[in-house]
Amino acid sequence: MKEYSDLISVVLAIFVTLLIGAYFSPSFEEQKTFLQTFLNLAVLLFAFTLLVVVAYIGFQSFALYMAVFIAMVLFMVGVYAVVLVVGVSYFIWGFIFGFEALLVGHKVASAQEWFKGRYTYQSFYREYLVFYPMIMLVYTIVEVLPCLLGFEKPKRFKPNEILKQMQEILE
Repeated sequence: MKEYSDLISVVLAIFVTLLIGAYFSPSFEEQKTFLQTFLNLAVLLFAFTLLVVVAYIGFQSFALYMAVFIAMVLFMVGVYAVVLVVGVSYFIWGFIFGFEALLVGHKVASAQEWFKGRYTYQSFYREYLVFYPMIMLVYTIVEVLPCLLGFEKPKRFKPNEILKQMQEILE
């Protein structure tokens, strides 16, 4: 709990410093710069919180949170920002999901427990179909790229094997 209180204290100190800077700025341009920095920091903090929530509770439980967030972004910034948020969320959650799926393919017990705690076979299968391109990207980065650099031979990726393993684990 100590590390969280230190983190919260630092973030609040940064926000307070920016607000004090905006309040005591001699010109409107400086005040505007401080307030823009304050808003950018708030957006970054919210995005980081979003990532932590996604990683902790999983994508299925995250859907309502994401819908509210997208509505806020649409209202405040516009359609392009919504596309960016959805794209970044897909990429990050897909990377997490793909990495865990590859770990299941390597028969890692902690990855199997991760899926047991978050998914039924039906929900896993739906996300597997949605994030299949990300699984292939993670496979390329983790398995194929080191092979091209000459480190080791990659394990062959067999999607049906992962599905069979997950069916045994989750049903």
